[in-house]
Amino acid sequence: MPPDSPASVLPLLHASVDRLLATAAALSDEEVRAPSLLPGWTRGHVLTHLARSADSRSRLLASARSGADLPQYADEAQREREIEAGAGRSAAALLDDMDTALHRFLAAARDHPRDAWEVPVRWLGGGPKPVRGAVGSMLREVEVHHTDLATGHGPADWPAFFVARELETTVGRLRGDPDAPPMTLCADQDRTGWVVKDGRGPRVTGPAAELLGWLTGRTDGRALTVEPPGPLPTPPAWRS
Repeated sequence: MPPDSPASVLPLLHASVDRLLATAAALSDEEVRAPSLLPGWTRGHVLTHLARSADSRSRLLASARSGADLPQYADEAQREREIEAGAGRSAAALLDDMDTALHRFLAAARDHPRDAWEVPVRWLGGGPKPVRGAVGSMLREVEVHHTDLATGHGPADWPAFFVARELETTVGRLRGDPDAPPMTLCADQDRTGWVVKDGRGPRVTGPAAELLGWLTGRTDGRALTVEPPGPLPTPPAWRS
């Protein structure tokens, strides 16, 4: 199987979900009301978002299987309403909701017909795209938002496959973003450079996970090296 196929990614997602649920299970009612790393969001917002993200992808899988028009969300307002409505619940309620939603998605992905992964479905803000992206994007949601809980799970804990794939995807987005600064990114592991814009900006070097953490706004980049010495460039805001 290709390394990025849903069947290949699903075991990684299972492991990531287990780690996330273990972290959430240790949070108290007071701790779920504490701020997350995302401005304006508590940990309760993050946990609710993860549950609803799993449900939204379960809808996409159902749409692909049945042929029914089931969009990921009706619109951005629905997504925001669902998060706000659930964010203030107890730690136990948040955990139960997220556990149920994530395992429902995992079961649906496991049982999804092999010949239905390329069926186009309606993603929020992205239009029709193959449903095969549901598993990989759920892995992204789980890993990045686990970090947003501010409980110690950081880029160094992200799976290597996830880091490599997301770094390629993020650099691709930067190359098409008019607000991205010119720079060259270089991962310590392979010394391969990714040129953004004309590449006349600084060279930013460090572990691949730290590069991704900085580009996604999850770290301040202090683990990275800038050549010539100076401040890090300012990448545009990242959206999963």
